[in-house]
Amino acid sequence: MASLDFPKLRPLSVQRFEHEGQSFAALIDPLGVFQDPVLVPIEAYRWVVRHLDGRTSLEDLQATILRETGQQPTWNELEFLVDQLDRAMVLDGPTFARFLESYQNEPVRPPALAGRSYPGNARELRSELDRYFLHVEGAGAPGVVPSQTPSESLLRGVLSPHIDFQRGGPVYTWAYKAIAERSDADVFVILGVAHQYCRNRFALTRKDFDTPLGLVRTDRDFVDRIAARAGDHLFEDELAHRAEHSIEFQAVFLQYLLGGRRSFSIVPILVGSFHDLLEAQRAPMQAKEIREFVEALKSAEAESGKKVLYLGGIDLCHVGPEFGDPDLVDREMRERVRSFDQEMMGRAIADDPEGWFGTASKVGNRWRVCGLAATYTMLQAMGPVHGKVLRYDQAVDPARTCCVSFASLAFETNGCIQSPETLVESPKA
Repeated sequence: MASLDFPKLRPLSVQRFEHEGQSFAALIDPLGVFQDPVLVPIEAYRWVVRHLDGRTSLEDLQATILRETGQQPTWNELEFLVDQLDRAMVLDGPTFARFLESYQNEPVRPPALAGRSYPGNARELRSELDRYFLHVEGAGAPGVVPSQTPSESLLRGVLSPHIDFQRGGPVYTWAYKAIAERSDADVFVILGVAHQYCRNRFALTRKDFDTPLGLVRTDRDFVDRIAARAGDHLFEDELAHRAEHSIEFQAVFLQYLLGGRRSFSIVPILVGSFHDLLEAQRAPMQAKEIREFVEALKSAEAESGKKVLYLGGIDLCHVGPEFGDPDLVDREMRERVRSFDQEMMGRAIADDPEGWFGTASKVGNRWRVCGLAATYTMLQAMGPVHGKVLRYDQAVDPARTCCVSFASLAFETNGCIQSPETLVESPKA
């Protein structure tokens, strides 16, 4: 926490906002600590707020403003502004520190998307998930969870989408039907995508995940074993879990599938950006913190003595004007995306994490694979596997400004490797 004598702005996004002839900087919190944008007069933002880096004192800032504008805000004016920003939790200051401490002490993470991305009512949610399984593009009603894993195949992991249920629901069901019928895991290690800024590569939490269908327990001993080997700093970004959907959606499906049928727990892990390694075209396992985390994850599994299944909550490509591309999504672009996804998934099912990462790296992640780092980590942690593409789809908005691709994949410890040329798609894709 920065001192208010050396105030520090939290990682926020900024948009210009015009209102009644006045210009403001609208400060927006990606983590949702404050819901509504905080409006700061544009001049105050330009000359004061954006310079609050935790190293510049108010006295130095006062001198800089005088030198560059010929005007000098009074000490009281600066103190008042900083105090207001602290109270609004714009700053990494005392108010935010109290909020963070309170959040860290809570044993349960409430559902962030219930009532927004999916029904907050248990009956309605269960009915909606039932429909996805029975949808023409769904996997069909899941069978009974086995008391023992079939001897001919051991399901080691699955990749599932994390796109909203309305667009991706039927594709989710292929991953979860595989879990229902082919896994008796005690613990699901969920590797989700951290869509917001994290200081570290990985973010742990010990919190249980609440859902409208019931509480999903977190295996705290397993989490602590990871932290014991990889470092307690992995809890520094715990707040990123608060509003992140990539793990929440998996917790909802697991509770729907297994809740009330047998006991299970999860290990929720958010995976941050590997973009610097991608730009350097450097293998992620060469980075000390990634190598140590993967080793810690493997050791924690071995020490737990439990049956573990790895579950990645990932999407694939993101293209179109909504993501910065100049052209609308057309058939040709969708085909290029499909071809790229086929190459990526071929690397994954062939148990080739370096090839998975390298395929995106060689094009500068042109297609914005948001599950790049989480899938790489999962492939490294699972050990030798063979994979299979279960279902693939693309969601395109009516205006053709956005295309997101996603899939369900299954990995087992023995069995046949699916040819990289084979790609199972939904008919409409």
